Amino acid sequence: MKTRFSVWRRALTATAVILLFLQSAQAQDRDAFVVDSAEFSLEQTLLRLNLVIDSQIPNYILIAIDQGFAVPLMFEVEIRSEKPYWFDDRVVSLKQQYLLHHLPMLDSFVVFDVNSSERHYFDNRKAAVQSIEVVYNYPMLDINNLAPDKKYYARVRFGIDSDELPLPLKSSSLWDNDWDLKSDWYEWEVIRPES
Repeated sequence: MKTRFSVWRRALTATAVILLFLQSAQAQDRDAFVVDSAEFSLEQTLLRLNLVIDSQIPNYILIAIDQGFAVPLMFEVEIRSEKPYWFDDRVVSLKQQYLLHHLPMLDSFVVFDVNSSERHYFDNRKAAVQSIEVVYNYPMLDINNLAPDKKYYARVRFGIDSDELPLPLKSSSLWDNDWDLKSDWYEWEVIRPES
């Protein structure tokens, strides 16, 4: 009886390991973060960013959030001017940072806006994540700072700010590569209004 039980237990363990491996492989096949759309709107002379993100956050990150780790998320925006024979000039670069974590005592999820030091509380994780996925009217710069005789384009990406990870998550050998998740750059042309 002990032998049958032992074989059965080993088979279950092997099956569990294979399922975890397949789940991990599937999670790596799809992008955790995708920029669905990004554009600038113009309010008088101020360029404002509108951004929509589609996120499929892997389970191991959701577990870390639920356990109270502050997971750093961010989007980076750049405005660049084109150069014909050299690297494009980066005219503007901005990083908006958030910390997303769970407060078990309050049974709520918090999104901390690092740039403005504001905290927003949510009843569930899904609502907290959705609050970060849509950015509306984010002020960027005065369009008069862009030379009228140059061509400009903007690009944005969204993801985990792996440089700002809490030490226990950063030092885990199992998760070293899995925490460096960012979307591809999404680019669009910056068009100055006619004078």
